[in-house]
Amino acid sequence: MKIRSQAALLTLGALTLSACGGGTEGTAEEGEDLVIDGQTIATAELLEEAREEGTFTFYTASGEAGEQFLLDEFEELTGITGEVIRIVPSRLNERALSEHGSGQLAADVIRTSGWDMIDELSEAGVFEQLNLPEDFDFPEEAVHEEGLYYTSYNRPYLIGYNEMEHEGEPPTSWDDLLTLEPSGAVEITASGTSQELVRFQREVMGDDWLTEQADTDVRVFDSASPLTDAMARGEIVSGPVPSTVGLSAAEEGAPIAMVAPDEGFPVNQVVIGLTEQAENSAAAEVFINWTLSTEGQSFATEVGDYPVNSEVGLPGLGDTELPPLDDERVWTISKDDYLEHYQDDADFWHGLFN
Repeated sequence: MKIRSQAALLTLGALTLSACGGGTEGTAEEGEDLVIDGQTIATAELLEEAREEGTFTFYTASGEAGEQFLLDEFEELTGITGEVIRIVPSRLNERALSEHGSGQLAADVIRTSGWDMIDELSEAGVFEQLNLPEDFDFPEEAVHEEGLYYTSYNRPYLIGYNEMEHEGEPPTSWDDLLTLEPSGAVEITASGTSQELVRFQREVMGDDWLTEQADTDVRVFDSASPLTDAMARGEIVSGPVPSTVGLSAAEEGAPIAMVAPDEGFPVNQVVIGLTEQAENSAAAEVFINWTLSTEGQSFATEVGDYPVNSEVGLPGLGDTELPPLDDERVWTISKDDYLEHYQDDADFWHGLFN
């Protein structure tokens, strides 16, 4: 199951058209509710307040390019801009907790992953409860702590490789990372996504597989974005890449292709929440509502993410459709299992990779 960069270019180049379908023609004029596909994204009063604010600040641990596509679409719909500040999850937590503690949190919205880090933010009081519009049919399992934060999408980790540096048939297995050298690995303490990747590798591929990977010519990166950048430059041949990060790099002209491995791949939950200190809370609320709406979830499939609501569809990666979330090849982990194994996985990984 290969996703070529040319197909990715076509997919991302069509984002604006595909994400706008089915409802954005109802862009609200002054005094009107913003309703898309039968869902009230914002009442007239909330939308007016949000437009008066005009902007919001968005701390995210997801790839910046993918988030910017989303923000551009949101601005076209509402006229509201978002300033995206991309930080790897561990550093995002450090910054958000420090700013929150001093009463100077700049973020109005936070999107991040990793249940240990999400719990830190929640326990510190960073998030503000937000109730979704009544006409949203949003899955209960994606609502956390009575609306303090929500699962916004599920992001798969695939195998990426540089098509110009790789010779022969495309890789089909995680085992190929042991022979496509030099390859890359993502530091486990940097993010929740890499924790779930390592848990998948230990549980599905086995500890011997990770031990063998550590003995190869492998470079370690603090997140997937610099790993993908190094792959684009030809400094490494292959490595684990989140779907959206790989597609964004291909859209920018990188010779990167992605593969859904035969043994399966991990999919992690990425959450979004309104901050308690939000200065632009109305604009932030409209953005979160839109992100979790049917249209926003449809947009997520276009950039390679699984929507929270399975009825929205499957990720569209070029001419390839990934298997549904309940397929045996799609590996997920519960919050309890994540927290149970996190420290042991981190110690094991760092022992191997020094």
